[in-house]
Amino acid sequence: MILCATCGKENAGEAPFCRSCGHELRTSRGPRRVEIVRSASPGFAFGPGPDERTCPACAALVPPGFAYCGSCGASVPSGSHGTASGRPSRLRARLVGIEPDGSEGASWHLDGDEFLAGRSVGPVRLSEDEYVSPRHCRFFYMGERLHVQDLDSLNGVYRRVRGDITLNPGDHLRLGRQLLRIEPMEPAPRLTPEGTRMWGSPDPGYRARLIQLLEGGGVGEVFPLETGDNLVGREQGDIAFPGDRFVSSRHAVISVAPDGVRIRDLGSSNGTFVRLTAATPLDSGDALLLGGRLLRVELRSA
Repeated sequence: MILCATCGKENAGEAPFCRSCGHELRTSRGPRRVEIVRSASPGFAFGPGPDERTCPACAALVPPGFAYCGSCGASVPSGSHGTASGRPSRLRARLVGIEPDGSEGASWHLDGDEFLAGRSVGPVRLSEDEYVSPRHCRFFYMGERLHVQDLDSLNGVYRRVRGDITLNPGDHLRLGRQLLRIEPMEPAPRLTPEGTRMWGSPDPGYRARLIQLLEGGGVGEVFPLETGDNLVGREQGDIAFPGDRFVSSRHAVISVAPDGVRIRDLGSSNGTFVRLTAATPLDSGDALLLGGRLLRVELRSA
């Protein structure tokens, strides 16, 4: 048996995740392996009990009293008994990995109530992507709606823009290989308290700006945004990234108005993505970026 270094609960020796708290057991924290001897009456063997449940993600048996699957780390709600074959009774949603060439890769069925995604924990395991945090985000159902929530990951969770959406100060965008942050620009006073006029380049009415964020956290170019439409593209636009082949010629439009800033994708090949800042309901066909991995959401009725 293994004692979890996080919560101290007992786990089977081969279990990679704690069945009580969901944390990974084989980590540098050094879980303690102990032998636990249990007494049993002659002629009786331990086997699946009436209160054992089935993991909705991998169908492993979960003993009563445990909140997480010891095999895959998925959350196991009380009463998840599954069907007689040990499989969940219905498919509620599926995540499909999209490869760089556009083909479908690995997929994950989301039949339980909550699933972790990360580089080293959870059933949605993205172990080969160094931009994915060990414990990146969680998928869960609220009512009949599937939601995703970032778990303070380094690189966040991004959803592809559909239609026209509002941008808030501090929002992060991904398009092509570009990472951008939007910031407001307050009009500067033209005169000092002493009445001296400040010299500077003519201001055509900038009210917001895009900050290019470089790999590693540095700041690159700064793009001021005029009131009205600002075209973003590779070959055309007020904001151009000619060296990024993943940016379409005419990729997106950022509109600045007195009541706010909005963005609209122009049917680009690779899409425009906005970082999610709170738990967000998902629709069928939504595309998510976790690190460098693109996932498509498929929702199915029971």
